[in-house]
Amino acid sequence: MQTRAGQVINPRSPTQRADSLFGFVLVLPALLALLVVIALPILKGIFVSFFSYKLKNISGSLFDFSRLPDVLSGKDDINSLLTLQWNDFANYTSLFKRGEILKYFGNTLEFVILTVGIQLILGMAIALLLNSRIRGCGLFRSIMLIPWTIPSVVVAILWRWMIHQDFGVINYVAYVMGFSEQLNVSWQVSNSLAMASIVMASVWRQLPYMMVMLLAGLQSVDSSLEEAAHIDGANGWKTFLNVILPSIRPVLITSTWIAVMNNFQMYTIIANMNGTGAATMTLSIAAYQEAFKSYNFGKGAAIGVMWLALLFIITLLSNKLNDRYANDYQ
Repeated sequence: MQTRAGQVINPRSPTQRADSLFGFVLVLPALLALLVVIALPILKGIFVSFFSYKLKNISGSLFDFSRLPDVLSGKDDINSLLTLQWNDFANYTSLFKRGEILKYFGNTLEFVILTVGIQLILGMAIALLLNSRIRGCGLFRSIMLIPWTIPSVVVAILWRWMIHQDFGVINYVAYVMGFSEQLNVSWQVSNSLAMASIVMASVWRQLPYMMVMLLAGLQSVDSSLEEAAHIDGANGWKTFLNVILPSIRPVLITSTWIAVMNNFQMYTIIANMNGTGAATMTLSIAAYQEAFKSYNFGKGAAIGVMWLALLFIITLLSNKLNDRYANDYQ
C-alpha cells in the first residue's frame, strides 16, 4: 500500500491486471470497428475539404456514361473522371465570401433553438402533468409515445399533407378558428411559415423523448424536499423553481444536449418537407446539396467540417455543465 497526496493507493494484483487486459482485448474489435466507420471518414472529410474535388463531365447525370466502356476495359482510369487539386482554404473562403455559410448557420441555429425550446416547454408541462398521477396517465403516456415510433420520413410526408395548400387540415383549422384570413395558405412559399412547418413536425416527432426523460427526472426527486418546501410556505411555482428544477438539473442538461445534437443533424424531415428552400437550408441540407447534387465534394466536406466543429464546441460546453452539476442534490 502506498500513499500519495493524502490518498491511499492499493497496488493492483497480477490477477486484476490480467482481467483488465482480457477486458481490453474483448473491447478491441469494437474499438477498431468504430475507428473504421467513424474516425476514418471524419479524417477523410477534413482532408478532402482542402481540395478542389469535383466530378467531371456532369450533364444531368453523374458523369459522361460514354466513357464507361473505356473505364471498364481498363483503358481509362476512374480517377480521370475526377478533378482533385489542392486549393488551401478556397472551399472555406468561398462559403464566407458569398455569405452562404452564415445563412446556413443562421437557419440551423433558428431551427435548433425553436425546436429544442418548444420541446423543453411542452415536455416539462406534460411531464409535470403525468407526474401528478392523474387518472389515465398510463394510457396517455402510451399515446404520447406513438410519434416517437413513426419513422422520420413518414412524419415528413404526414406533415407535408397536413400543411398542404389545398387539402391541409391545419389550414382548415386555422381558418375556422380565425387564426388565418385565407383558407389556402402556402406554407412552403413563405419563409417564416416554411421554418415553422419543419419545427412543428420535428417537435411532434421528438416530444415523446423529452417528455419521458423529464418525467424520469421528476420521479427521482425526493418527495421530502417538496413537502419541506410546502411546510415553509412555498407555493407550487416557487417549489418548482427552487426544489424540482435544481434536482433534475443533470437530467435537464443531458436531455437538452441530446436534443440539440439530434436537431443539428436533422436531415430527413427537412429534406422531405422543404429541404431545398432558402429559409430551411440548414447545414445538413447544404452539405448534401453541395456533395451529391452539385458533385462538389470539396465544398460539401468544408461545410461538414465546420458543422462538426460546431457540434464539438456544443459537446464541450455540455460536458462542462454536466461536470459542474453532476454531484448536485445527490
